[in-house]
Amino acid sequence: MNMGMLALLIPIIAVTGGFILQFMRLRERQQRLGSEQRAEFEALRDEILELKQRIQVLETIVTDEGFDVGRQINRMKGE
Repeated sequence: MNMGMLALLIPIIAVTGGFILQFMRLRERQQRLGSEQRAEFEALRDEILELKQRIQVLETIVTDEGFDVGRQINRMKGE
């Protein structure tokens, strides 16, 4: 291999190596962000499930006949 060819290959290898390193860092960052987003998604899903359960409890209380009787008694006390 002559010196001219070697002088041409060194920068090509350096530039290609730089691109490969940037690509690998980008993939690592994307995977890290993906796992963070997945964790945030799971937390939000759990919170939504908890809120749905609380809404069901409140709906049960409001539709209960005893709740309506309690409201009527409170209205009568205020009169």
